Amino acid sequence: MFSMRSPRTAGRKPGGLRSLKIATLTALAAVAAGALAAPAGASLSAVGPVNPRTGFPDWYQDGTGLKLSLCLDGLPVCSSGAADIAPPDGEAFWWRAQGDLAQGTITAKMAFAQEAAWLNGGPISFGRIRVTITGARPGGVYSVRHPYGSMSITADASGVAKSTTDVGCGAPPCNWAAALGTGLGPALLHWDASAPAPPAGYIGDAATPHKVVGSPIGFNAFSVSGPGIAQSTNLLTVEGKLAGPPTPDFDVTGSGDFGTTTPGAPVQRTFTITSMGVPDALGRSNLGLAPAALAGPQAGAFSIVGDSCSGQVLPSGQACQVTVQLTPGAQGSYGATLGLATSAGGRVAAASLGGSVVTPAVAAASARSRLTIRKLRTTHRMSRARVLRRGIRLTMRVPAGAEIVKFSVLRVRNGKVNRKPVWLAYRVPPSRAGVWRVTLDSRALRQRLKPGLYQLNVTPGVSKKELGQTSTTRIRITRR
Repeated sequence: MFSMRSPRTAGRKPGGLRSLKIATLTALAAVAAGALAAPAGASLSAVGPVNPRTGFPDWYQDGTGLKLSLCLDGLPVCSSGAADIAPPDGEAFWWRAQGDLAQGTITAKMAFAQEAAWLNGGPISFGRIRVTITGARPGGVYSVRHPYGSMSITADASGVAKSTTDVGCGAPPCNWAAALGTGLGPALLHWDASAPAPPAGYIGDAATPHKVVGSPIGFNAFSVSGPGIAQSTNLLTVEGKLAGPPTPDFDVTGSGDFGTTTPGAPVQRTFTITSMGVPDALGRSNLGLAPAALAGPQAGAFSIVGDSCSGQVLPSGQACQVTVQLTPGAQGSYGATLGLATSAGGRVAAASLGGSVVTPAVAAASARSRLTIRKLRTTHRMSRARVLRRGIRLTMRVPAGAEIVKFSVLRVRNGKVNRKPVWLAYRVPPSRAGVWRVTLDSRALRQRLKPGLYQLNVTPGVSKKELGQTSTTRIRITRR
């Protein structure tokens, strides 16, 4: 356990306190070695297995048996949504409680949390107790009482009095049990029985101040007294989502785009189905899969040529694959759907399949038309003397499949490009696709580049007669 007092995060808007400021991250990392195991007499009682979908424990449980999962359903019930837990600096909460007080120019905030966050590219968890007073009298001493204890804090020269205590995992890889030793317990606050009742499946919501219960000292309120303020409130916001039993879940990965092919030329695509339920020794999150099936208007053009999924039961973390082949006949577009019924609440593991069939000549023309030079770069203004010495230097990205590149230089007069090239040549690019640096330095080119404006055309192809798209750039040759 460690405590911090810092004014750095004072003055943030209600509900917007980010728990991982730089100073906190530094302190967490510094005590990592000493926070790898839950201390004796931990306030919370248990932590669940890691949820594959979030990378964090599925739940934390307090000493009364209240088990809460990460609250990721967004406002008003949760302060975070599923996207808010993403790296590199995402955060979310298994439980959170806040209280606000104000008198004159003084404001005070109580912020408690059992929090999930990211540090140095990895997930961590910790419990937080924080009190922040702003607009206080410099040097003033303030007495604070909250549901988990009391403290006395002194305002600094800027009128900020602050206390932060974080307990948990200091660095990845995280020992999730370290966050059991927080001072938030043995019971976590939740709404009392007065109206309104919390939404079904939750212990409160993140937006509505409400009376609460759960204080181990019998003080379910937040009070501050000192120079300029003597206030108390028993209306606190509390968020937390009740954890349910493990259930099956899954992800399907793989592209169903079979691209363009020719009659009788088969194309295959492989799909991976991964069991994503929370690990469970009783097998309640195991993913059951029915036989794979193809459906749709052109399902007959598709066939399953590999299948390790049908009829399988996959524990969390395990995966299987289905390979589908498109064997087209006539020209046209083909579409179908691959589906496997699952034990995940009736959901179907499905993938949309699609491809098109053209004649070999059309396919070749289509492939050529996709050949194009990217990121064509050169010096756009240069002296004739420089051209005579060095020619024209170009940088470009050559596409895969290009066997030859055509270069042509055309004169531009009065805004019009002359059709007849000043110079034309072909070069063979490197054997690998990628960045190519080339110098056009033939004697004929250097002699013909008189002062003026020129357009440079660059066209990749599979041969001199089968060319792709042309990329252009312009250069101006000056006398000096």
